[in-house]
Amino acid sequence: MYDLELGRVAGEIRTRGVRRVLLQLPDGLRPLAFETAEELKRETGAEVVVSGDSCYGACDLASRQAEAIGADLIVHCGHSRMVQDPGVPVIYVEARLYIDAEALVEAAAPNLSGWKRVGLATTVQHIHQLDEVAEKLKTRGFTPLIGRGDVVTPYDGQVLGCHYLAATSLQEEADGFLFIGGGGFHALGLALTTGKPVVVADPYNATVSLLGEKELMTLAKKRMAAITVTKAAKRVGVLVSLKPGQLDSGAPGLVEKFEAKGVSAILIYLDEVRADALNNFSEADAFIDTACPRIAIDGVAGVERPILTVPETLVALGELSWEEAWGGRLISAR
Repeated sequence: MYDLELGRVAGEIRTRGVRRVLLQLPDGLRPLAFETAEELKRETGAEVVVSGDSCYGACDLASRQAEAIGADLIVHCGHSRMVQDPGVPVIYVEARLYIDAEALVEAAAPNLSGWKRVGLATTVQHIHQLDEVAEKLKTRGFTPLIGRGDVVTPYDGQVLGCHYLAATSLQEEADGFLFIGGGGFHALGLALTTGKPVVVADPYNATVSLLGEKELMTLAKKRMAAITVTKAAKRVGVLVSLKPGQLDSGAPGLVEKFEAKGVSAILIYLDEVRADALNNFSEADAFIDTACPRIAIDGVAGVERPILTVPETLVALGELSWEEAWGGRLISAR
């Protein structure tokens, strides 16, 4: 079970004298929305309003929604702090989830065969057990490596879908990486930004898999095809997110770069990137994603036109080589 730290949160609400709370939960925690809201209301007497909009990450903070409803506080669950000055006060609940570190390492070890130095990376849900995993690896003869955190990822070994500094700082030392977490996007980004094989230990479905050269080359072909189509585009839409942790001030500069090459380009501001919204812009030959790189890399189901990340766009514009983009900048240019 996730640790939502409701005792700590309730204490903070009482101490701050909060009257109205906006509770923000990612999809995976929304089955607990009623229970969580009811307990906070019962323990504090505050009004608890639940956000029904997206909550994809710490970058997707519901600050504008909180201001609109007059909330005194946002309780944001599932992520660590990313936005430094959101306007409305925020309590971050990292929703830690405990795993069996011994069983995880035992299952992953055969996939680490031939490695000596193993880089470790995970999301905030499991960061508290990374040292324990490291100790289990040592007992099996491996040398675990954990990269330092920074202002975006405050914990050592922590990675986000758009930020992998804790891992890239180890890419010259590590033979490969062991990623602990669910889904494929973080692991894919880890492989793309480090250029190293990644073993994925998923504690949610109890599986272990290897993300290697074959999978990366399949993705590389798809991304190169998208770049090729964009090079011939006559009209492009530059997508700009209004989410506080995704707003890119460099987007207007990309419009200027396309226009200098005779390509019609417009800024398209969105809060949520959806297929129906993009498909209505039927004149566009391609879209440029300046928001979360997951929009481009994972794709938006139902949109057949290419969506490029910012580094891929620089390749299409002739300002960056494919090798430079693929060698560590495909996911994040910021």
